Amino acid sequence: MIKTGDLVGWSDHFHRERPDLNELDDFGVVVSVFKKKQNFGFPEIDRIRIAWVKDPDKAIDEYALSWATGEMNKGGLVILSRS
Repeated sequence: MIKTGDLVGWSDHFHRERPDLNELDDFGVVVSVFKKKQNFGFPEIDRIRIAWVKDPDKAIDEYALSWATGEMNKGGLVILSRS
């Protein structure tokens, strides 16, 4: 399970194999894992925020935790170091 403080890497083209650090498209730190309330009685959803190093336009991106888990299963998102 991914958690706050983990160092993660992203690669669009190295699915199912672990890329070297210099082959990553970007890397960053998980700054928060949290639940977000939805409207109209829908259940809360788990979200994740990642502060990417190479994305200066949007320093912190927010994603559904289910997306991050799916990308980790495919190999696009890798945990480089645990907090």
